[in-house]
Amino acid sequence: MITGTTNNSRLIELKKYAVGVTFPQQYFGGGSFANDGVDFTNSIEGEVMTYYIGGIKFVDDVAGGTTTFTYSPQGTSSPDFIDEQYYKDPNESRIISNPKIDNDVFIVRDQQSGFKNNYELEFIDKLADLTTYAGGKYFNIINNT
Repeated sequence: MITGTTNNSRLIELKKYAVGVTFPQQYFGGGSFANDGVDFTNSIEGEVMTYYIGGIKFVDDVAGGTTTFTYSPQGTSSPDFIDEQYYKDPNESRIISNPKIDNDVFIVRDQQSGFKNNYELEFIDKLADLTTYAGGKYFNIINNT
């Protein structure tokens, strides 16, 4: 059995939007661990409210402003119990420290800028130059027809 106490009531979730009705007509009734609703037989209007939401029993002390909740787990037949296979990767076992880092690796980088070919576009003055320009290289295009 799991129990606890809080200052937040969830009774508003069971309230009906009805005006000028009696106490049993203000809330959804028939509360039990299987059904959400207020348990009117164990509730006293304005003093103690007993209700169930999601299989959890709540008891509101209206005067004290506290709510006590009770949950009865159902063991392995509970929908909260996960019964699935657990897979342990043997390649990932025995990793208990940070990886070793080799900091003496030399990387040869290109000396040219990645935007070099785009910067060369500033030297193109005519549309004819643009038709023969191809990524920084000029080609002589001859029409053989």
